[in-house]
Amino acid sequence: MEIDNLKDFSLKYTLESGQSFRWSRIDDAYYGVVEGRILKLQQENPSTLIIESSCNEDDEILTEFLLHYLDLNRDLASILSAVNVDAYIAKAIEHFWGMRVLNQELWETIASFILSQNNNISRIRNLIHTLAEKFGERVEFKGYMDYTFPSAKSLADVGVDEIFSCGTGYRAEYLWHAASKISNGELQLDKLKNLPYIDAKNELMNLVGVGEKVADCICLFSLGHLEALPIDVWIKRIFEQIYLGKKASVTEIRQFASNYFGSYIGYAQQYLFHFAQSNPNWADPEYLALKDIKNKK
Repeated sequence: MEIDNLKDFSLKYTLESGQSFRWSRIDDAYYGVVEGRILKLQQENPSTLIIESSCNEDDEILTEFLLHYLDLNRDLASILSAVNVDAYIAKAIEHFWGMRVLNQELWETIASFILSQNNNISRIRNLIHTLAEKFGERVEFKGYMDYTFPSAKSLADVGVDEIFSCGTGYRAEYLWHAASKISNGELQLDKLKNLPYIDAKNELMNLVGVGEKVADCICLFSLGHLEALPIDVWIKRIFEQIYLGKKASVTEIRQFASNYFGSYIGYAQQYLFHFAQSNPNWADPEYLALKDIKNKK
């Protein structure tokens, strides 16, 4: 099946920007395990997305699912116009135009970003694959094989030691605790989805080992709270070097970013993050000078 008449969308930039850890590129297609099935996605041209699924799904239902998952229902041009406030972020937006912020399944996102703590993307991917291989279910599609992500109940039942055996280290206890609270109903995911940003963030931070950064990742990449600002080492460095010109606390960065970029700060940080990750010269003098060239403010 196809989704046609797409505007302002890049499958490559969206799936390769560090938001999700289950997608693999093979030739010109992306394969990923998403909510129990393998999806194969290809962007034939800027306006057409070709989709194949390992499940026999109704085309209309799958289309609606992907429009939400890939954030294609939002007016990206308006969002990027709102955060395009200086020549530095203008460079990032121009370079990665069409990158969207995903709306991922909540439990897997919680687990993935618990595992992301003090980790790089390659190792996070490997940990998730190991957990899925050991506790998930095997799925195949046209020669591609992978595993579904284990349910919260599955991980709660196997215990901390089994999770630790997958190489998760100290994160095993955090992951087991989250799985247990979800499987026994102490943390209700459906309720969490309907909470305002601050309430959802505070609820997530009640989980053992979940701090502000992980909670904000979950709020942004699963719950659709575009005002969330995950501040990791990269984002802290970007704001200190590009915008503030000094060492700054997380609170200072959050206050500045909210005032400067507004309510779509989640999109702004994703473009800044991916630009810095992809460009080893991102903090060279020629780029630093761009911060003083204002587009709107």
